Amino acid sequence: MSYQLIIGLLVGVFAIVIFLMQNRNQRLSRQNNTLTDQNEKLLKQSKLDHQFVSNLSAELRTPLYGIIGLTNLLSEEHPELKEDQNIKSLKFSGDYLLTLINNVLQVNNIDDGSVKARSINFNIKEVTQNLVNSFRYATENSNNTIELNFDDSIHAKLQGDPLILSQILMNLINNALRFTRNGQVKVSAILVNQTEDHNTITFSIKHNGKEISKEEEKSIYYEFTKNRRSQGSYLGTGVNTTIVNTLSNAINGTLSLNNKADEFTESLLTVSFAIGKESEADMGKKLKALVVDDNKINLMVTSKLLIDENFDCETVDNGIDAIELVRNNNFDIVLMDVNMPNLNGVGATKKIREFNTEIPIIAFTAVDVTQLNEQMIRAGLNDYILKPFEKGQLLDKIYQHVGVFEAGEYS
Repeated sequence: MSYQLIIGLLVGVFAIVIFLMQNRNQRLSRQNNTLTDQNEKLLKQSKLDHQFVSNLSAELRTPLYGIIGLTNLLSEEHPELKEDQNIKSLKFSGDYLLTLINNVLQVNNIDDGSVKARSINFNIKEVTQNLVNSFRYATENSNNTIELNFDDSIHAKLQGDPLILSQILMNLINNALRFTRNGQVKVSAILVNQTEDHNTITFSIKHNGKEISKEEEKSIYYEFTKNRRSQGSYLGTGVNTTIVNTLSNAINGTLSLNNKADEFTESLLTVSFAIGKESEADMGKKLKALVVDDNKINLMVTSKLLIDENFDCETVDNGIDAIELVRNNNFDIVLMDVNMPNLNGVGATKKIREFNTEIPIIAFTAVDVTQLNEQMIRAGLNDYILKPFEKGQLLDKIYQHVGVFEAGEYS
């Protein structure tokens, strides 16, 4: 074989290799472009899904605030109705529905890590008692019982996120009741450590039903499993391990499970709370509040709640009129709904801050607050409260800002 022929063959092979490599690179480039397009579409769809769930949650929370608020007002104004079965049923259903909505929202937030805890003053005994009392109603037509043992050495007022705490405990109590037939559920809150400024508390939810299997622990919702023990339960959904763990991490809590075969199963949550600070506001003065909300029922519930607490209360259903009312009156506090037509609460607050930088403005919101934090800070809102809320939460929030407010501060 001649030298020229060998050279020619090598050149040909080299050309073929170059051609194959170019073809392969073009194919890989097309595949990468396709994958990039698909990934962008998936990310876009994920954001749309996240936004849809957040919007749906807000739409559900707003009327739920009216339902829970009116129920509480009825009970307070007519003490004889507190033991009425219809009122108790309504309150339990409202509280339970709120937890389900929160669960859905937390599933929505787990992937993007946006589950964040607040730090507000709250009465931990009141939160725990209300929760157990709600479930006590649910056991009245069954052979189960639920008891509460609350350690009175726990400080009355603590700082933390009562909504997340309630959500964890409600899931755990719900789960305990599902696996108990003709048995007992015992809820305990025990002070395990105390310092000058903190209380560390262990919440125990113990039931004498059958042991929970590892497969059941991983189940998202028990009604989707063919578990005979969970069939026929009067409560709709079981504990969601992922949600409960995520919520526990958000409040720096520790979860554990104690199984003793056929004797009992005990869920334990240990959390450290800062001791709550007393308000420095002068509560001898009758406070004047402006409530801004486009929902007539919610406007009525909030104003009635404040009037019962000796507030001088004025109401308006839109942001534009709210601006003029603040301009022409001396209010101590403004409670501003975020979602309103024409001019929302963020926009109204920006306008108010152009001529009044001192009045505390607290946002009422039913939406995912993690999406609003930056907007709220830029607008000049001082704080927020998530609908639906308890009366004590609202009053604590107001008293934190009235009389101790510093211009431009946001907490």
